[in-house]
Amino acid sequence: MYTTTLLYAAIALLTTLTTASPFARQPPLPTNFLLVTTTQCPSTLNSSALASVSATSLFDPYNQKNYLLRTIAPGYGSLPRFNLTNGDMSSLAPGIEGVGVYEYNSTGGVTAGKELMFAPSVEPKGNLGLKNGYLLTVGGQEEGWTICQGALEESVIYWKGNATSCVPTYIHAVQDAPY
Repeated sequence: MYTTTLLYAAIALLTTLTTASPFARQPPLPTNFLLVTTTQCPSTLNSSALASVSATSLFDPYNQKNYLLRTIAPGYGSLPRFNLTNGDMSSLAPGIEGVGVYEYNSTGGVTAGKELMFAPSVEPKGNLGLKNGYLLTVGGQEEGWTICQGALEESVIYWKGNATSCVPTYIHAVQDAPY
C-alpha cells in the first residue's frame, strides 16, 4: 500500500514537471476581433466594463485610397472585424464611396507620429502584435497609442501622436462591441 502511494505521488510529480513551464504560455491570437480604445491596460471579459471605452471603425476622410482608424460613438451600423497575421492587421471594408468590398491591410511598419493606416492592397510585413492575446502593440510596446483630432474633426488613432490634441490610450482586441 505504501509503495502504491509513493508510485502515484511520483507519477503526479513527473506529470507536473513535464507539463510545467517556466515561461508564460501565450494564448492563441484571436481572429475576427473588434478593436476598442480604453484608458486601462488590463483586460476584462466584458468590453463594456473597460474604462473610457470606445469602439473603432475604418474611416475614409477624403475619398482617399488608405483608410484611417477612428473612434466611433454608440449608434454605429456595424463595426469592422480584424485579423492579425505576420505583423499586419486586416479587415474587409467597402471601397471608396462604398463601391466594392476589399481587404484593407495595415500599411507595413507603424511609425511614431503617424496614423494607423490601412490600404486595399497586400502590404509588407508589419510590426503589430497582440500582447497577452488582447493588447495591440507596435514592436512589442503597448504604450504609445494616442487618439488625436484628425481629418474632418474625427478622433483618429496615431502611434505616438505628438499634437496638443493627442490623448494616450490602449487598444484592446475584443470579441463583443463595448456598447
